[in-house]
Amino acid sequence: MPGRHAATVSLATPAPREVYNSYVYLTAMVASMGAFIFGYDLAFIGTTITLKPFLKDFGLAHASVSTKDAFSANIVSLLQAGCFFGSLAVAPLGDRLGRKPALLIAGILFCIGSLMQTVSFGRVAPMFLGRAIGGLGVGLASGIVPLYIAELSPPAIRGRLVGIYEISVQTGTCIGFWICYGVQRNMAANSSQWITPFAIQFVPGGLLIIGMFFIPESPRWLAQHKSREIAAHTLCKLRGLEEDHPYLQEELTHIMDTVNEQLESPHGSGLVQQCKELRIPSNRRRIFVGVTIFIFMQFAGSNAINYFSPRIFKSIGLKGQSTGLYATGIYGIVRLICVVIAMHYVVDRFGRRKMLMGGAAVMATAMWFIGSYIKIANPTAHAVGLTAGGYAAITFIYIFAVGFCFSYAGVPWIYCAEIFPLRIRGLGMALCTATHWLFNFVIARSVPYMVTNIGYGTYYVFASCTTLSIVFVYFCVPETKGLSLEEIDVVFGGQVLGGLDGAALEEVKMGMKEDSAHVEYARA
Repeated sequence: MPGRHAATVSLATPAPREVYNSYVYLTAMVASMGAFIFGYDLAFIGTTITLKPFLKDFGLAHASVSTKDAFSANIVSLLQAGCFFGSLAVAPLGDRLGRKPALLIAGILFCIGSLMQTVSFGRVAPMFLGRAIGGLGVGLASGIVPLYIAELSPPAIRGRLVGIYEISVQTGTCIGFWICYGVQRNMAANSSQWITPFAIQFVPGGLLIIGMFFIPESPRWLAQHKSREIAAHTLCKLRGLEEDHPYLQEELTHIMDTVNEQLESPHGSGLVQQCKELRIPSNRRRIFVGVTIFIFMQFAGSNAINYFSPRIFKSIGLKGQSTGLYATGIYGIVRLICVVIAMHYVVDRFGRRKMLMGGAAVMATAMWFIGSYIKIANPTAHAVGLTAGGYAAITFIYIFAVGFCFSYAGVPWIYCAEIFPLRIRGLGMALCTATHWLFNFVIARSVPYMVTNIGYGTYYVFASCTTLSIVFVYFCVPETKGLSLEEIDVVFGGQVLGGLDGAALEEVKMGMKEDSAHVEYARA
């Protein structure tokens, strides 16, 4: 409701109802098709490579366990390798060309990779190459989308709008899980059964490309690289206000003040100079916090379940391919529902810190239980089916999903998209996203071997890391809920906003205001 939103907005002029319009939501949804391709790829590959026609076409039907482990690790991790290098292009492409052209390039790369995978017809080389090329597009989109949405969002609903990114990820993930269950149950056991999930990648990729022709460029990027007039025109459209409206004028003034400060900076311009700025203490702190959050995100263990869900459920004692795929599909639905609730209703009310710590506590509890059950019961060594402990372990996988979706599923993307100053926002997001994909690659390569060789220890590793993350967030992660992007710079020790009085500055630095509090600006 507009009244509640206005209470958390830090601009001195209360936000009018028009600011929370359908156009800004629609723009975030269109851009988030770049997240849908990310989520779909997370989910469908782990289940598709277990289909019998796929194993037959790629010569794995009678292969040894070690050979299958190597193939699974390669086909999953090659996408992550491409994602890593694609995410490094966030700064040079997103800053130089703009957010929209970078997203367009991401969609084209993804579609090229999808085509190669779809027509590989059992040949390993084009499949692997297509995975890597598609990964370039996914990696680029994963960094640009949250950054782009954060730059066009009103402060009070920035978490919700950037959260659409994670909702799209989970929507893609859920569809990816159920696609494989559907083709396994309803299609003949031939090559079309595994080709269909690969071909469906063209849908979100194509929609992303088409959508780029109908959404605006980031107003902050336009202010930095074009002119105040062009930025004002775009901001008017996004806010649903006339240019002379006091709220829009104040927001535009803050954006332009930041841009002017950046232009007058003694550090110069260019990627090399931006890298030098990372040595500034406030920027070092941002990089440290952002990178560490993404490391904890990966070592929570969620992507281990995404990529290798049938095998994870089998390790608990769930038998049968259809049963494993069905359990995986339910897992996807649980995640989608929880992410919608978390991103739409929770993130802008409770803040980033509480969600990260609370969700981590739930995840750690679930992983400690699952690991302990496997250690004690050793379900894979017995053919008696699921015991009561086994059903409890499967339940805890779903409880883990709830904890993840209310914490590390979406909050890291929101947080890292909003904490960097304009000059290095692209570079900062690139480094955080690259870290995400680097450790995603580590997980994709290692989990098949971890499950085979250390069994229950796999879950203990994830539980330990998640437990440690609670301590890190408590001591190192400041709250950013309700603050403008310019004020967040002050929270991390950056430049003080012009016109911000001493009392207001202290409120901004605390970063944890009540909904009824306002950050007031002194009038010159």
